[in-house]
Amino acid sequence: MVRLFERWLGVDLGAPTADGNGVHLSLRLLVVLLGAIGVMWLLWKQHHALERRPKTIAVAALAVLAVGFVEYRAQAAEGRYAAAVSAIAHRDVGVRCQGMFGHLIDIGQELGTVRFNAEGDPAGKTDIKADACKWLKEYEKSDKKVTLHRAIAVHVLAHEAIHLRGWTNEALAECYGVQYTAEVARKLGATARQAQSLAEFYWRVVYPDMPDEYRTTDCGNGAKYDLHKDSDVWP
Repeated sequence: MVRLFERWLGVDLGAPTADGNGVHLSLRLLVVLLGAIGVMWLLWKQHHALERRPKTIAVAALAVLAVGFVEYRAQAAEGRYAAAVSAIAHRDVGVRCQGMFGHLIDIGQELGTVRFNAEGDPAGKTDIKADACKWLKEYEKSDKKVTLHRAIAVHVLAHEAIHLRGWTNEALAECYGVQYTAEVARKLGATARQAQSLAEFYWRVVYPDMPDEYRTTDCGNGAKYDLHKDSDVWP
C-alpha cells in the first residue's frame, strides 16, 4: 500500500530523514492506517450490502485488480532497470520511475537524479522521470531501432549509475555513462551490434549538444576519461 501511494504521489515515503538516521515513520503509518480503514470499510459494505449492490462490489474488485496489475508491471520494469544500473554501480541499487502526480507538477529538466548526503555519499536509488521510463519501455518492446528518445533514456540509466558509484562531477558521469550505455542496452535485450549502434548514436548526435557542464575535452577515444584505452572501439 505504501509503495502504491509513493508511485501515485511521485514521492518517496521511505526516504531517510534529514539526519539520515531513520524514515518518515509517521507518514508511513498514516498511509497504512488510511489504507487499512479503506479495506475495512469495503469489507463492511460487502457484508451488509452484498445482495443489494453486487455490481458495485464487482466493479470495485475489478478496479483494485487493475491497479494491482499496473503496479506489478511497473515494479517489474523498475526491477529490470535496477539490475542494469546495479551492475554498473557495483552495488545493489534501486530505480524509481516518477509517479503520475509528480509528473504533473514537475518543472525540472533533468531526466534522472541521484541524491547525495552532506558527507557526499550517494543514495541507494535513482529517480527517473516518467518520460524516460516510457521511452525505456518502448525500447524494451521494440525491435531495438535507434531513436533519439530511446538513446537518451538508455543513456540516462548509465549516467545515473555513475553517480550511484559516488561521482558527482557531471562531465565525468556523462563520459563514463556514454561508455556504459551499450551495456545498459544489452541488459534491456539488445544484441551487441544494436547496443553499440545506440551508444554511437548518443555520442554522435546527443553528446555534442549537451550543456557545457556535461561535456569535456577529456572525453573521447584515447582521452583521459577513456575507460578502455587499449581498444579502438568508442564509446
